[in-house]
Amino acid sequence: MFGQIQPTQFDIEFSLLGVPVRVNPFFWLVAIIFGWGLGDASLVVLWVIAVFFSILVHEMGHAMMARAFGYSPHIVLHQFGGYASFIPGHRHTLGKSIAISLAGPVAGFTLYAIFWGIESALFTNNVELSRGLFALFSFMFHINLYWGLVNLLPVLPLDGGQVCRDTLLSFRRHDGETWAMRISVAVGIAMAIYFLQNGERYPAILFGLLAFQNLQALNHRNNSW
Repeated sequence: MFGQIQPTQFDIEFSLLGVPVRVNPFFWLVAIIFGWGLGDASLVVLWVIAVFFSILVHEMGHAMMARAFGYSPHIVLHQFGGYASFIPGHRHTLGKSIAISLAGPVAGFTLYAIFWGIESALFTNNVELSRGLFALFSFMFHINLYWGLVNLLPVLPLDGGQVCRDTLLSFRRHDGETWAMRISVAVGIAMAIYFLQNGERYPAILFGLLAFQNLQALNHRNNSW
């Protein structure tokens, strides 16, 4: 839905485990905006680090699964999160598509489990965490568990939305994508209202935007037929 993010002269580019990675400058800006309410500059920096590391691991999960199927992925981190892009071959199947979509959340949940295990070990050994380290653990838990679960909601282009679309297409080839968009609009609106009622402005805006984009795509599809 968000399309390809065009390169800029301010992008940061590097390779991780043989996978090209490009970080758009707006990625940093939005991460700072999300963490601005923390009020402390050091906490904002830790938040940005946690967001960067978590989303990178998430996208690497997608990329490594795609590479396992013989594709050549690259990763782009941008203002709405990130994506692992690849060109599927002629042997691309529903199972492969779903596996690639779920590999990102699984990588995030694994990262959450690792940090939870480290924190548990530290507490078991009566190691007192500094304020910064405690905040970092909290950020990693929130991003990799809470955001990971939200990402599984059936809203395109989130991973849950892609799994929903692929599953529908497997037995409704003629209108599976249309139904995926309809579900995306309904769930997106519901989540926007939910987050708004709970005072979480940015997730509410994001889901409102996703619902609107899916509605636009749905209208365009209906008008073209």
